[in-house]
Amino acid sequence: MNIERFQLKGILADAKKQFRLKDTEASGLIILLRSLLNPYIPVTEIDTEKVMVQVDRLHKIISEMKEKQIQINQMESDLE
Repeated sequence: MNIERFQLKGILADAKKQFRLKDTEASGLIILLRSLLNPYIPVTEIDTEKVMVQVDRLHKIISEMKEKQIQINQMESDLE
């Protein structure tokens, strides 16, 4: 195996680690949003500003994950 393949494997492993970290963060935000959007409290008591901030953050993370998945798929196909 040549040096470039080893380097690509290292970059791929790092990209997968970053993807998993983002996935964990997204899961945590989903749980937080569920608690903020509690259906058992009056709608007027929902802190919509907090919800908006968290939804924006979740959207950003999901967009980053989609980009990272494309990079991962490309690297995996390059290694085949």
